[in-house]
Amino acid sequence: MGTLIDTKSGADAIRDALSAVQAQRGSDVRPWALAIGAGTYGDAAITQRNLTVAADPPGSAVIAGYGGTNDTGGGCIDITRGPVTLDGIVCRGASRTGVNVTPPNAEGGIVLRGIAVDGAGVDGIAVTGGTGIVISDAVVTATKRDGIRLAALTAAGPYAITGGSVSGAGQGGLRLADDVARLDVTNFRATGNGMDGIASEDSGTSDISLVGVTASSNARNGVLIGGGGLRIGVRDSVVSGNVGAGVRLGDGSGFSLSGMTLDGSNGAGDLLFTADSRTGGAYVGLDAGGGFSLIGEPSAVRVSGVPAARMGLVAPTAGGRARSGA
Repeated sequence: MGTLIDTKSGADAIRDALSAVQAQRGSDVRPWALAIGAGTYGDAAITQRNLTVAADPPGSAVIAGYGGTNDTGGGCIDITRGPVTLDGIVCRGASRTGVNVTPPNAEGGIVLRGIAVDGAGVDGIAVTGGTGIVISDAVVTATKRDGIRLAALTAAGPYAITGGSVSGAGQGGLRLADDVARLDVTNFRATGNGMDGIASEDSGTSDISLVGVTASSNARNGVLIGGGGLRIGVRDSVVSGNVGAGVRLGDGSGFSLSGMTLDGSNGAGDLLFTADSRTGGAYVGLDAGGGFSLIGEPSAVRVSGVPAARMGLVAPTAGGRARSGA
């Protein structure tokens, strides 16, 4: 266990504690940690490497606005170096992006664990660059633009989103905005967002795995894949109740879908294959009440399950039985 070197208080306590660490460690690159007690604080910029900033207990440290200085230009936390771990911090009402991560391409090891962002004026969490990013159990709500926005993630990684959710974003839940490669997304939820739940529309996006995700009740598509992307797969996931398609596939190659239930609840079809030129797709193991495989390259095709109500199923009444058929 480390040695306590200082304590800070007041609206700028996080910023002041970061400054104290910098003064104490000098050129020392060994890991250091800040424990943030319960309270409400101003924003802060993390510009040091090998640093952990954690709420104690998790979820008790809230950043809302700024104290004596505005260190992030309207956000809650800016991270410009790596490795850094941010754990259990709550961000509320930022006028711009809540947590903004922009490390040099040669630096990585950024871990955002148990972060909550509510009501950010741009994105909830935005990540641009870096050799390794892991976002686990983040909860993002009611952002003006995207809940989580990723760009320029092309190094060795790992890049991962595990657990967590985005809801009520003005635009996308999770947006792969530009050049995202080798990203694994597991057990993530994108619900009730103003555009697509999960979207990739960039030719630089490749080798993306979406497993066990839920994309439901979004104002456009549950999952949108296109833009010339390569090798993007969706497996064992739920896409339901979206205004657009459950999964919409456009231009690209090597797409794969498997282990998904088609229930007919998406407005534009559970699967929508646009007329864009595409090669190398594999669509297998899709469950629509019996299972089927699509062979070759479907173009301008809509596939949807049939809701129970359209199959003539009638709920039982007192003293009666359910019946089926016309």
